[in-house]
Amino acid sequence: MATTVGNAASALVKSKLDEFFWEWLSLQESQKIIRQTVQQIAKGDVSQDALAPSPHFSANRSTRPSPPGSPHARGLVQAAAEAGAAGTPAEGAAEGGPSSPRSSRPSPATSAPPPAARDLDATSRPAGGGAAVIPRFWWPKKTKPPEELPVDVRQKIREHYVRQGMSQPSDGIRTYQQLEPIVTEVFGLSKYFVVPIFHKIKVFFDIVDTSARMKDILLKEAQTPITEQMLVTWAAGKIQPEDQVLSFFYVVKKEHNDWIEREDFTLFLLTILLTHPGLDFLRDTQEFQERYSDTVISRIFFVYDQKDVGRIYLSSLRRYRPSVIETWKQLADHDDIKMVRDYFSYEHFYVIYCTFWELDTDHDFLLDKDDLLKYDGHALSRRTVDRIFSETPTKFTSTVPGKMGYEDFIRFLLCDQDRQTDRSMEYWFHMFDLDDDGCIRDHEMKYFYEEQAQRMECLNYDTIPFADIMCQMNDMISPKSEGQFKLADFKRRRKFAGTFFSLFSSLNKFLAFEHKDPFMVKQEMMDNPNFTDWDRWCADEYLRLAAEEGEDDEATRGISDGGEDDGR
Repeated sequence: MATTVGNAASALVKSKLDEFFWEWLSLQESQKIIRQTVQQIAKGDVSQDALAPSPHFSANRSTRPSPPGSPHARGLVQAAAEAGAAGTPAEGAAEGGPSSPRSSRPSPATSAPPPAARDLDATSRPAGGGAAVIPRFWWPKKTKPPEELPVDVRQKIREHYVRQGMSQPSDGIRTYQQLEPIVTEVFGLSKYFVVPIFHKIKVFFDIVDTSARMKDILLKEAQTPITEQMLVTWAAGKIQPEDQVLSFFYVVKKEHNDWIEREDFTLFLLTILLTHPGLDFLRDTQEFQERYSDTVISRIFFVYDQKDVGRIYLSSLRRYRPSVIETWKQLADHDDIKMVRDYFSYEHFYVIYCTFWELDTDHDFLLDKDDLLKYDGHALSRRTVDRIFSETPTKFTSTVPGKMGYEDFIRFLLCDQDRQTDRSMEYWFHMFDLDDDGCIRDHEMKYFYEEQAQRMECLNYDTIPFADIMCQMNDMISPKSEGQFKLADFKRRRKFAGTFFSLFSSLNKFLAFEHKDPFMVKQEMMDNPNFTDWDRWCADEYLRLAAEEGEDDEATRGISDGGEDDGR
């Protein structure tokens, strides 16, 4: 019985093979191969390569066959090698013959070029006419500047010294103004890096009194001139003119660290406070100078220190936006620092500081839960505030348990007023993910919505059933699994992520969403198309604070005038 089944199977296989053979034989290409083979046999050419069934196969092939058209199958590797040695095209390459069994897998430099590369100029082709060599078009970013400055950079430094009348080796730079063209034109760094670099060079060569107060010595001229050789020595291992991000990183950080810390920016912010014309009015107010500096540094770390470890690495500087390097350079283009919205805007600082000051009633520069509940007109729910102070979204930097510091408040404010950024979405996602399973479900949303509904009832607003809210959220975010919202879903639907989180945490934003005027929203977008939600909120708050300050001034003048009248 088994023999009968085996014979039947063999017959079936044989009939199928015969079917495939006749199909192959009916192809025109197959008939052409057969005719060529018969003609070669008739001529007496019976070599193994001549009897190969196709130009793409070789009887002596010891390696795996390559697909038609590949560099291996066309013999381009061997052709290029022979052409380079003999100066003439290889026979296999010219006629499309089979590749040698000794050919190895081609390297990227000798592989067949894409169509766009075939139009390369003749200088990119080998002398023998083999495969075109594609010029290198990408270089990986360096992680450290060279230990010696390139010759062209040293020459440019030399030219600047000569141009300023310092042609002798003993001549040197004494003021930061003399150093400015080298920093901006040769090093490619911001104008506001001149003074810090000037100071760092003086410290490096021990020609400054480091025990004195920084503000008193920062702008003073060097007692010992900074020669060309001294500048070149300091810049070696720190400056890479073709890579401004790398130069920025190595100039700012400490010598022994591979990261930037908060205090590393102190010298650079002090320079801006002392030299930028847009901050002249702050020079006599030490407290506001410190708060401005803290605010700018906190905003920089909010963008680049995504893990909140207190360090900025080179990879983060290359990855995240807006670029602090480019923003630092923009400071030289605007005397009004409010025009630089990213990081340095005094208008933004004023709004942040005043908002914090209004909440901090005892002015100990710490906020507790009751203080934060007053934020935005008591907009946040109690459950939201409890989650914030549980430090689930992010850990506080404050050293006082149960208290939120100024830096923590800046982080919260940036997340609350611009909920479309990655950091903000991650902050609020962890806020609502009560069981920390990487997914927000209906019971977690209901936990926050219950308080929102109660507050609306107390204010005599019509409440919306939770089932309707769930339908709206599913339509808005379109999660892959209905009713299960993951972080990737919010990042994919970034435009609506802020609305989702606002509905369950802020009563003011919830009501604004329910009563929003789409025409007004569109008009705001048209008026300031480059503004983020954060920029728009700061602009509105600045006008509000300015109006309140104006009213206070008028009230004060009215009281003063009334007092004078009473005294008459």
